[in-house]
Amino acid sequence: MKLRIVHQLSLLLIGAVLLSMLTVGGVVFWNLRTGFGEYLKVRDDAQLDRFVQLLERKAAADETLGWLRGSRQAMENLGDEFGELEGFGGRRGQRPPPHLRPGGLRPPPPPQDWAAAQGEPHPGDRLPPPFQEPPPPPASERRPPDPERGGRPQDPERGARAPRGPDGILGRVQIFDVDGQWIAGRAQPQGEKFVSRAIKVEGREVGWVRLTREPQLRDVDASFLKRQYTGLLLAMAATLAVMLALAWWVAGRWSRPLRSLQQATRRMAQGDLGVQVSPQGAHEIAGLIQDVNTLSSSLQKLESARRMWIAQISHELRTPLAVLRGEFESIEDGARQATPEVMASLLEEVMQLIRLVGDLHTLSMADLGQLHCEFTRGDVASVVQRVAKRFEARALQVGLTLTMEAGPDLAVSWDFGRIEQVLGNLLENALRYTHAPGRVVISWRMAGPGVRLVVEDSAPGVAPQDLAQLFEPLFRADSSRARRGGEHGSGLGLSIAQAIVTAHQGGIWAKTSDLGGLAVTVDLPLFAH
Repeated sequence: MKLRIVHQLSLLLIGAVLLSMLTVGGVVFWNLRTGFGEYLKVRDDAQLDRFVQLLERKAAADETLGWLRGSRQAMENLGDEFGELEGFGGRRGQRPPPHLRPGGLRPPPPPQDWAAAQGEPHPGDRLPPPFQEPPPPPASERRPPDPERGGRPQDPERGARAPRGPDGILGRVQIFDVDGQWIAGRAQPQGEKFVSRAIKVEGREVGWVRLTREPQLRDVDASFLKRQYTGLLLAMAATLAVMLALAWWVAGRWSRPLRSLQQATRRMAQGDLGVQVSPQGAHEIAGLIQDVNTLSSSLQKLESARRMWIAQISHELRTPLAVLRGEFESIEDGARQATPEVMASLLEEVMQLIRLVGDLHTLSMADLGQLHCEFTRGDVASVVQRVAKRFEARALQVGLTLTMEAGPDLAVSWDFGRIEQVLGNLLENALRYTHAPGRVVISWRMAGPGVRLVVEDSAPGVAPQDLAQLFEPLFRADSSRARRGGEHGSGLGLSIAQAIVTAHQGGIWAKTSDLGGLAVTVDLPLFAH
């Protein structure tokens, strides 16, 4: 089943929006996950540096860390003091640090050395000695957690742990002496990542602190990421819903003028050539509608011209046929005798029919682009003289003077038979419509790269509004240039002349003559092909 264009456009827009949203969402998810992990590392490193500074201040008194060895209470006190420094109010405080409060300060600055974030000591520090895993605490020191102090059960396999405060690092630190012997804190399980810092007093190392990287996000961090993911998904879903509605609306708006255009073309196919569509939609669609309207108008004009053509041709054919029928019926009834004069009249009507059919055939071949021309070399003067000589006697017979204004002797390549037909039609038209006494002049001269032939006559002239229509088939400006009585013409002479000139890559046009009548100008190239 074929989809309507509104459905296709909707699916296209929805697909594009969905692909864009998935791409942007994937990038945001990846950046959020990766960036948040890096942020946690930077935060841990900053807190570790501050924890080391606290240990260095505490160790400055005796320049050792012996006060921490095997003392759970000392470790808890250290945790309380570090919590107060961080703004937690000790292990049981409720206020988060400034950088974790909603709308609070910026996160703590990153450590000065990014290598430390990857588990490497600061530059200038020597590598710590091999750390010794802490021995399991004696059974006497193992005790249940104290809820009021925030304690946790101790793991006998990992040794004593410092209480895990809100800051999240005290439960992940280990403290070693300068020889790498465990002093306090949790043990380091196998395979976990960690970062180390040296504890220095007056430039001398007195111990080491090691912070274990958490393999998984803490509850608060995971909850934060979950909220971000949920908010992002809800935003994407809302955006998708809005874009679905927008895509359907846009597709409908785009398809509406196309549906109107479809209905119009369907009516045109059914014969209603006068249909017009109001331009609407985008610039390209409005332009297409305007082109269809222009096509409809052109088809309507062509149909009107076709019907008029058929009517005129029928009239032109019916007139000589009616004359022939009447003459034959008179002869058959005995009303007239088949005298030579009568037979000559009948022959003239037959010749008129032959000329009309020949002219129609020439025009039809020209319309099909199949007007055959045979180009040969010759000169302009010879072809003009031949045509003028053929019409001299007839011009004198109707009281007109035919003159030829000779131009330069030019060698050309034309179909001279066709060019003689053009000049003959122009002279025939001039002799038929020019009033006696009058003049008809034929001339030629150079005009640019070609030859200009002009046939002009004396009064009467042609109305200016009729000049552009003279070359239309069967058009006659009878209101101003009446045909000489008894003379017949097909009304196709100028149309045929135009077709022949066009086949020679030339041009033809009419204007008012300086003699008071009509001047027809023909421009032809020297060498047509």
